[in-house]
Amino acid sequence: MIKALIFASIIELAGVTGSELRVRAFFDANNVKVGDPLVLTIDFVGEADFKSLHPPELSRHVNASDWKIYDDSAKTDTYRDARRLTYRVRPMRPGVLWFPELEFSYSSSAKTNSVIVRSNRIPVHATGSVQVKVEEMGAVENEMPQPGELLTDRGVEMTDDEAFAWRKACAKPSADAFAQFSGSVARLNEARMAILEGNWARALKIYSRLEWVIGQTPEIERGIVAALALKYDNISAVLPVWRDVARPVLKYSWKGRLSIIGLSLIVLLAFYKVVSRLIKAIAVLAIAFALPFQSFAQQDNNDIFRMMEEQARQMQERMDRLMSFDSDSMMGFPSQKRKPVKIVAGASLDRDHVCVGEPFDFIIEIDVPKNCRLSQLRIAPTVSEGLSFVGKPFNMTDVQSENPSNIIKRIALPSRFDTTYKGPIAFEINGLVSQNTKSNVGGFFSMSFSNSIRLLSSPLEIDVKPLPEKDRPNDFSGIVAKNLVINEYPDLIKVGTNDVVTIKYVFNVDGYVPKFYLPKDCAFEVVRDNGRIEFIRYFVADGAPTTPSIKISYWDIDRKEYRRVSAGATKLEYRDDFSHSH
Repeated sequence: MIKALIFASIIELAGVTGSELRVRAFFDANNVKVGDPLVLTIDFVGEADFKSLHPPELSRHVNASDWKIYDDSAKTDTYRDARRLTYRVRPMRPGVLWFPELEFSYSSSAKTNSVIVRSNRIPVHATGSVQVKVEEMGAVENEMPQPGELLTDRGVEMTDDEAFAWRKACAKPSADAFAQFSGSVARLNEARMAILEGNWARALKIYSRLEWVIGQTPEIERGIVAALALKYDNISAVLPVWRDVARPVLKYSWKGRLSIIGLSLIVLLAFYKVVSRLIKAIAVLAIAFALPFQSFAQQDNNDIFRMMEEQARQMQERMDRLMSFDSDSMMGFPSQKRKPVKIVAGASLDRDHVCVGEPFDFIIEIDVPKNCRLSQLRIAPTVSEGLSFVGKPFNMTDVQSENPSNIIKRIALPSRFDTTYKGPIAFEINGLVSQNTKSNVGGFFSMSFSNSIRLLSSPLEIDVKPLPEKDRPNDFSGIVAKNLVINEYPDLIKVGTNDVVTIKYVFNVDGYVPKFYLPKDCAFEVVRDNGRIEFIRYFVADGAPTTPSIKISYWDIDRKEYRRVSAGATKLEYRDDFSHSH
């Protein structure tokens, strides 16, 4: 009977097929009054087919005495790296209410059975209100489109004075309060507050300038719709059609747009040159055919037909040579016979020992004749499990081959193994090789011929060791980095008892953090991009003088030792409100 109840509590995502999905859930506010409408957001992050996803009913999976969920308000959307569901929710009683974990099942693309994922719990502090009759609350009325949430993390390093001013602006937000700061985050907050203050013109002006600088983003689109709804007093306002049509270009910043325009002009110019040359070639051929006929008029018929046949034969031969780009001729002129190009490849490491999580370089060595040039190379390893490339390939200095006529081209592949591995690894190399040859016509110019190549490097034996067990902390989770830095950003500093503080931890990592790593007591990961990883943690202010601290152990790449970094313990200021005086 217990198993049946547990199974019934799982929410099936019918039609969804994927792998390694993660779920994160959050409200748009965590400190409200009983009966206040909230927006519940549930994000599914990962690779999956969401075409058939239909918002499931959630109301029967929560305690009705705590939460009122309007299933008919559910909407779906795509947000950055996630498929997003949103619901309207109301807290039904005062106190600290925890929205429960929800279990979802989906079909695995690698297995025949289903996979279950679980969302995080969310705390909400709901204070009582004598004016709200929760029992009589009806469906959520249509509301005007709203801009995005207030962004509390400015995303840049700040001095103590700047950080204090920023926290003050976030505590008492207004358009003018954020106008004093620079950066896209401050502009988004300024535009958001301008809309809430009824100044749609100011908001549209900010969004237009910001879109030119950073490109069209979901936050900017949402803000533009909210500003237009306010401008025309229309809850059904949508993004202008031209913005929808031009989205592939508007998503780029001004540099990207200018690059697209420049590239388009280059393509048009190249097309114009090709067409003009083709017209000239046709004209030359027409003249070549027409000239013999000027002299034919004075000859007898037999000579005329004989000369026409000879001219046609010669022209056909020239055209055949012109259209034939084989290895022995070019543009109708004979060239030297090319010898087959012999290319061999090998691989090596830039160090003697490799450990899990530590960055290193594979060095691809391609032995090629000096008169050859390699281009459009694509290099892929024969072993991919646990192997990640952590940077773009780059060319190293060429070295002399044992063959005096050859040179060794070296290419470095910044890499990392996330698991131990022992055995051979080779690399498949695809691309083009261009060979220069000298012409037999006087021997005064050379021509270049390109052929595709596909070769496999000689195998390389490697042994990726685990990190040392000596002095390894019990809480070590596999982070490998150089001087790991963690910053804490709580959304509230001045709190009342039981207020929910949303804490954002920002990890600045020059190294490796396991894919599904989540710090202890954190709710979910927000974003992971270019060494910056953000996590969210909820903390209920229960009288503690500071926010909780976080301590993370990691392996320091440079020092070759385990280290520990901490953050948090920000001092809280409790309000002298009614709850404290009684």
